[in-house]
Amino acid sequence: MMRNVFGGSQKQEVSFFIKIIRKLEPMYRRMGVDYPIMEKIIDTKLTMDSRQEKVIPTNSMWGNSKEEDKDKNAFFQSLWVYALISLILLFVFAIDDIQFQYTVFFSFIFVMLLSTLIANFSSILLETKDQLLIGTKPVSSRTLSAAKATHVFIYLISLTLALSGPMMIGTFFIHGILAGLLAVLLTITASTWCLLLTIITYATVLKRFNGEKLKNIIAYSQIGISVFTIIGYQVMNQAFRFINPSMLAIELNLQWWHIFVFPLWFVAPFGLLQNGFSLTYLMYIVLLVGGTIGLIVLYHFNSDKLEANLQKLESGEGDTDKRSWYETFSSKWLCWDKKERGYYHFTWQLTKNEREFKTRLYPSLATIFIFPIVLIGSTYQLTEDSGVGINQLSVFKYMPYYALLIIPMLAVSVKYSKNFKGSWIFGMSSEDNAGVFLRGMIKALIMKLVFPIYLILSGVVLVFSGFEILPALLNGLLLVVLIFSVEVKRTIQTYPFSKKYNASEANQGCFATVIFIGITGIVAVGMFAIQELVPFGVYLLMVILLAVDGWMLTRGFNKIKLKMD
Repeated sequence: MMRNVFGGSQKQEVSFFIKIIRKLEPMYRRMGVDYPIMEKIIDTKLTMDSRQEKVIPTNSMWGNSKEEDKDKNAFFQSLWVYALISLILLFVFAIDDIQFQYTVFFSFIFVMLLSTLIANFSSILLETKDQLLIGTKPVSSRTLSAAKATHVFIYLISLTLALSGPMMIGTFFIHGILAGLLAVLLTITASTWCLLLTIITYATVLKRFNGEKLKNIIAYSQIGISVFTIIGYQVMNQAFRFINPSMLAIELNLQWWHIFVFPLWFVAPFGLLQNGFSLTYLMYIVLLVGGTIGLIVLYHFNSDKLEANLQKLESGEGDTDKRSWYETFSSKWLCWDKKERGYYHFTWQLTKNEREFKTRLYPSLATIFIFPIVLIGSTYQLTEDSGVGINQLSVFKYMPYYALLIIPMLAVSVKYSKNFKGSWIFGMSSEDNAGVFLRGMIKALIMKLVFPIYLILSGVVLVFSGFEILPALLNGLLLVVLIFSVEVKRTIQTYPFSKKYNASEANQGCFATVIFIGITGIVAVGMFAIQELVPFGVYLLMVILLAVDGWMLTRGFNKIKLKMD
């Protein structure tokens, strides 16, 4: 009950998540957490998340939507998109092997959850303001850490249920109630694993390092986890082989080193359920149970240390604003206007020094970079077995086009900044410099983030295919520049780096991203067809793309208007 200003009382509505957390109160108390304080912190954080300004208005055709949408969390409202995407997992039931089905399922779950945690929620786990605002009160570090972890876990388990919902429902119908209950239990366990692994990794790094070196190590560890998920996914694919492709018949092909691939531990209970007792299954299940207990114990002894050591992130000197020769050289050649060159350097230095920006974007960059490399390795092995040269595969030549996948994440990331309060400076000029700003920003991000990745991927392709493919690769780079420019113009409504990132916007634009990838895929296939089938098509496209890119980066943003957030 809470009392209003007139002396009356009104019942305070308890959120669904708080009701669930209350069921776990004994567990929190045994861990040394002050539960009432933790609950208040979580409830306050969820309320703050739900009251963030909506990026896209949700006007209802049935009436006034202000009351209906009040205190609605944008993250939870967008989860249906993930549930829709995960329907594709139901196709694994076409292969009548329960081990294969759930190897694909848990690989998907771990990749999605780890990448989401690193990209969207690391900034929350590593938030230093909680320790300054709440840690100075009679609140223990363990309680504060538990509140932060539970806050993130609420979003994580919601995402997990959206991703795994169709597969778990299908399990009940196809494999029975026991298998369905097992799928629910193991999926929740996998979600817990992802959170604990991330927290323990950060706690270990924070314990041993401090200052600016620590920030760099955390960024590298996030990139390492992203690379690990992609390589692990490829390794798990090698655990199965088709014995009759026409009948979709496969068999498990475990090697001794697969014991280190922990997602396979989650598959062992299903193998035991279908095939009966096996020493291999028993060993994997023991590792699963032992690993879960071990992670819980490690978290128990490191959770308070994470909060206590977070202030190290604020220690040490920051990076200097010294410009590299690459930054200076590229700005002189690409920016002929002094104002545009200034915004070019501003974007370059801000993305260089801002930890939150790198935390969100760099793991995704690493994933997009490493996935084509792994795919190239698989393609090379396949062509060796079939006797076909890898340079004979036209699709292989277009591997660098994977760089297009970075555009949605990059277009969203440029909206946010840790120093968003300084965005008032954009409105101080008497002239409207929005177009100049966006041109400088696009050029800086292309040269700093996209071009190096595209250059390395193109170099790998050129080694195998020769320089005959060079014009098509140049067209790919021009296409990346064009699509990024169009996406920025379409999505940016306020000045870049002027918004504060929050958990409720972690899924912002997810449906638009799916549409974007579909449209971009169609454009890329169209370019592939023209360059491969039309005489001199590659050179015709080069002329068109050069003209359109030149117009976009000189006049395309002249009439654009940006508002202050």
